[in-house]
Amino acid sequence: MRALSFLTIADNLEALALRAAHPRLAVGALSHLPPSLLGAIQRARFRQTLRFVAEHSPFYREQFSRHRIDIERIEHPQQLGDFYTTGEDLRHYGAEAFLTGRPETAFETTGTTSAIPKRAFFSDEEMDRAGRLAAICLRLLGLERADRVASAFDCSFWVSPAILRATLKHIGCFHIEAGKIEPLEFYERIRSYRPTVIFGEPSWLSRLTDVAEERGTWPIKFLFAGGENIVESARRRIERVWRAPLYLNYGQTEAFGALGIECQAQAGYHRNDLDFFFEIADADADGYGELVYTTLTRRVMPLIRYRAGDITRLIEEPCACGWPTRRIAKIRARSDEMVVCGMGNVGPWVFAELLRDTPLATAEWQAAVEHDGQCDVIELRVETELATPDLERLILARLRERFPDFWKNYEMRLYKLRVRPAARGELRRGRKLKLILDRRPTVVGERSTDQTLFYPMAI
Repeated sequence: MRALSFLTIADNLEALALRAAHPRLAVGALSHLPPSLLGAIQRARFRQTLRFVAEHSPFYREQFSRHRIDIERIEHPQQLGDFYTTGEDLRHYGAEAFLTGRPETAFETTGTTSAIPKRAFFSDEEMDRAGRLAAICLRLLGLERADRVASAFDCSFWVSPAILRATLKHIGCFHIEAGKIEPLEFYERIRSYRPTVIFGEPSWLSRLTDVAEERGTWPIKFLFAGGENIVESARRRIERVWRAPLYLNYGQTEAFGALGIECQAQAGYHRNDLDFFFEIADADADGYGELVYTTLTRRVMPLIRYRAGDITRLIEEPCACGWPTRRIAKIRARSDEMVVCGMGNVGPWVFAELLRDTPLATAEWQAAVEHDGQCDVIELRVETELATPDLERLILARLRERFPDFWKNYEMRLYKLRVRPAARGELRRGRKLKLILDRRPTVVGERSTDQTLFYPMAI
């Protein structure tokens, strides 16, 4: 009965907040949730979700049995010990093993460490809920019914356009969905509409800014990016040219992009604690570790302790903006060998496929990602006796043939690809060759690193 009362309180407050006439009223309603009550609501929803998946999900039913987990004794995610759900589980068992209800739509990841995509299923009601929450946040950033929105998100299996549509229907503003076309074409076709807010991927927005810097801008309120992160120097350049702020969203396809969003302070992502239970696995002395989340309100494809793969920390201190929600810090690194850049979401298998059956080449290669001030630069180093022009022509031909999406980004000049032959033994400095080096400045301190970084986001 006590757990049920917590859920009733949460449902009533959410109903009030999500249908508030003004976003400040919504925030005000949610701000009346003291941390102790919020924690109780999260635990009640967690227990409800745990029992639900144990009854309806073939994957969780089997895994709980295999790990000898008695769900009736579990009240907090940490009590599950070393039990987690991973992206590899989604690929290996298939999304159907996780289904607990009738799905009405599905999306796929835009890139992983494997050629096999991860699939995520949702109901229309779940998408509508996420849209309502996102609408509150965007209205707090200044988006109003009178605004005109232009979106350049890619619609191919990607979750971001669907989230944006679900969001804007609750704001009621004019919306143009241009898709991810060449930035110059977008500029020429969209400027007559004079959009006041522009959505797109950071690398694509950077290229659009190149065009706007040369041909002129028009007044806009802000730009909004999802799909990848951006170095702060590139963000500031975009903001300088457009004379407007650029905000970022943090999410994943598996979460319907609803994990967190920046405020005007741009100091981390305000997180959605009513729909997700966040944890940090394997945290270091500074609190940084892998982000783990459990869905609390899903009934089609819930996820228990899903390892996001992103290295970050949870910020409990209040934000200067006054929003009552706690935050997820800027993503510091990735726990697997994957990188998001202007090329797209790429892992080692992508470069291995580009180099498959390359004549006069060893198995040793390494990709380094840098940023030249305007776009990402990927230098692919290969141990081979081929001359640079021959090797580069071969790699570009394979890129066009085997990876049309990455080739599309190359044609739009969202990144540069350089291929450099390396002498035998030049690349390996130790027992293990680091395949991908991300040498872009990090968002924390703008330092250059040799870490494998990945910044997955979706609005």
